[in-house]
Amino acid sequence: MMAPEPPRPSADTVPPGYHPQIAELVGYWRRIHPPEGGLPGRQHFDPVDIPTLLPHIWLMDAFRAPWRFRIRLVGTAIVEFAGRDTTGRWCDEAFPNFEASEPYGQIVACAERGVPVFGTTRLLVKNDHRLSQRVHLPLATDGRRTDLILSITRYVKPPDP
Repeated sequence: MMAPEPPRPSADTVPPGYHPQIAELVGYWRRIHPPEGGLPGRQHFDPVDIPTLLPHIWLMDAFRAPWRFRIRLVGTAIVEFAGRDTTGRWCDEAFPNFEASEPYGQIVACAERGVPVFGTTRLLVKNDHRLSQRVHLPLATDGRRTDLILSITRYVKPPDP
């Protein structure tokens, strides 16, 4: 008899080693789901509920056919790390080769499937290695069709080899 397959983590299970604030935002996103089911929308999201996360949050409007994303808000910690504020800009205009990037694929997957999508990218900034850890969370005004992406990014030191 074969051993049962181990349970697969759900889409909103935070991968091991991710920053605790990413888990905090995922937990908040779970709590704001409407009782009748479906995805939470902007109307359920209240920034007052997560003040310590706000410097690391970004929001993007999601447009279809073709997919295009406009940055609605960028947290101050992200602006400081990046050295610029991209609020109000289209992602494909703010970031060269955005549509060929790993984050683009993650954001599209989040919007298309209506599920959290986690990502990690290695960065070298001013001779300092960092990991950009993030999660993209779908928000849908109508509870079904993602029209806003709620994300958090944390820049962390990579674990020692």
